[in-house]
Amino acid sequence: MKKNYSLAFLLLLVVFIISLSLGQRMITLPDWLSLIIGKASRSLTLTFWNFRLPRSLVALLSGAGLALSGYLLQGVTRNELADASFLGINSGAGLFVMLYLGLFAQGSPFLLPVIAVVGGLISAILVYFIAFASRVNGLSMNKLLLSGIAVNAGMGALTLLLTIKIAKESYQFVMSWLAGSIWGVTWEHAVILFVWISFLGVLGWWRQPILRLLSLGRENALSLGVAVDREQTYLLAIAAMLASVSVAFSGNLAFLGLLAPHIAKALSRNFSYSMTALCGGIIVLLADTLGRMLLTNGEVPAGILIAIIGAPYFLVILLRRNF
Repeated sequence: MKKNYSLAFLLLLVVFIISLSLGQRMITLPDWLSLIIGKASRSLTLTFWNFRLPRSLVALLSGAGLALSGYLLQGVTRNELADASFLGINSGAGLFVMLYLGLFAQGSPFLLPVIAVVGGLISAILVYFIAFASRVNGLSMNKLLLSGIAVNAGMGALTLLLTIKIAKESYQFVMSWLAGSIWGVTWEHAVILFVWISFLGVLGWWRQPILRLLSLGRENALSLGVAVDREQTYLLAIAAMLASVSVAFSGNLAFLGLLAPHIAKALSRNFSYSMTALCGGIIVLLADTLGRMLLTNGEVPAGILIAIIGAPYFLVILLRRNF
């Protein structure tokens, strides 16, 4: 167990350094030495400190946030297919952020996560109450997922409809952002995201004992004195906010909340909160770095590369389940 954690931290460090090094402006070993001793050129210093480092930090943090969101959703629903992108949370956050970026392109980055959280929570509330309204002896988790698929489709349709109204100068940026491109972020974005993910991540970690009790089933949890409906609502809200804040800065990285908890489980032999965060950060860093290298002019959004892996994996799990 400890060995797996050490290997995961080492892999994260290696991937982070590779992410900082690769791009249109390659950072070689002599460049690293010049940065360390403070004798780097002005262009290299600008590339590293103003562009490459905040981008890698945002990729790491957003990956951790979406991964932890998937971890909480899978724990609450007791369904290994649960993910914020399937429950409409990502689409809701994306819709509200798209409106904000389309109408106020120079808006404050401090408002960006707030607006994303509002959109994500509205989607989560719609999903929750649709499923809750048809419950029999408690909240039906299968209906929760089916409601999420319906809300996700509706939010996605609204997003596509509203892109027609976006100004031409904002259209390319918005479409790239919706595809999951971590582009144009600054230190301000990285710091804001760090504060949000740290706060929400600690809240989720603090509720781990309750999540383990919920995993025993509704009747068992009730017999142990757990207020099941209240705790489910609380954990779903944390998961929705984690996903929404991450989407605000990295775009819609679908399937990440599905992949990261499963990889963490394979590495640690059980669902591990911290291992899930590590896996999520590594996946997004790898996807973002690879996306910068695939094209000579431009880049492939990280969200597309993650979906290429996540979609087949989702189908494999779906085919293995008995419905």
